[in-house]
Amino acid sequence: MTPEHLAVLGPTCSWKSAVAVLAAERLHGEILNCDSMQVYPCLDIGTAKPTPAERARLPHHLVDCVALDAPCDAAVYVALAEPVLNDLESRGTTAVLVGGTGLYARSLIYGLRLLPADRTLAAELQRRLAAPHGRQALISELEAHSAGFALPKEIIDNPRRLLRAVEVTRLTGCTPWQLHRLPTAPPRYSFRQYLLIPEMSVLKGRIAERTQAMLRAGWIDEAEMLIQRGLLSTPTARQALGYREIAAFLAGTIPSRSELQDLLVRRTVAYARRQRTWFRHQHPGAVIVDIQRDTTPEEIVTLILRHRELCRTTAGDPPPRLRIG
Repeated sequence: MTPEHLAVLGPTCSWKSAVAVLAAERLHGEILNCDSMQVYPCLDIGTAKPTPAERARLPHHLVDCVALDAPCDAAVYVALAEPVLNDLESRGTTAVLVGGTGLYARSLIYGLRLLPADRTLAAELQRRLAAPHGRQALISELEAHSAGFALPKEIIDNPRRLLRAVEVTRLTGCTPWQLHRLPTAPPRYSFRQYLLIPEMSVLKGRIAERTQAMLRAGWIDEAEMLIQRGLLSTPTARQALGYREIAAFLAGTIPSRSELQDLLVRRTVAYARRQRTWFRHQHPGAVIVDIQRDTTPEEIVTLILRHRELCRTTAGDPPPRLRIG
């Protein structure tokens, strides 16, 4: 019998990893990572990767599985994840999908729409970007196709994503985010999805505490080692949150450790806001777990598994939202 899998998704610092481990242990399942940076080796402290002790408790799949200098996107992730899921299903084992990379999770669960590419056009756009006022011209081109909606901040701030977005738009007449609107087809795999959505006041405190702990644990030394290995020149791993800021600190651009810590917290909080927005709108049928106060992984997993069992055994529609308040 094909098992019903579990997905524990949400913004950074929302108890996901600890909840997923507890859930997998209780369900005799295995962890399937869906964090775009935890696939890379050595990005350990800065990505809050599961500790060796946590990984020893039960199998973790798709952690440290992509070379640091190799690109990884949703298509690569799905190609890696599908054989894992198929193997787990053949063994009747539940997968607990966990992470904060919403596009990877959605692509795996609902199916990935592959976006077209054209090397000649990509080279042309690269030249346009380098020309005077090129960046603004590309932004304006995207805005003309966005039906009055503001462009995603990550597109405006990231030249690589800006170029790719314009390339797709010219080839299809639609922006990538328009093409990636919610699919109408049912999920390809049977997942019961839970979105952990803490209030921002809760997240801010947790992010500040975790950032301080990560710096104490040696994040700066880890970043320095990886920068020496060429992290900032890699196609995808260089996007890992915080490492570029630490590089600026090491270069003297950020004058003090306290200012570095404040900047890391601000950038992480901004990232968490974007993740919250994504997850609230991109996963149909998922159960939102509103977390309005500090809590524990044990409380969250008990609530989730109780709801999951209710869905399996009770007729009618179970509540679409859960609350810890």
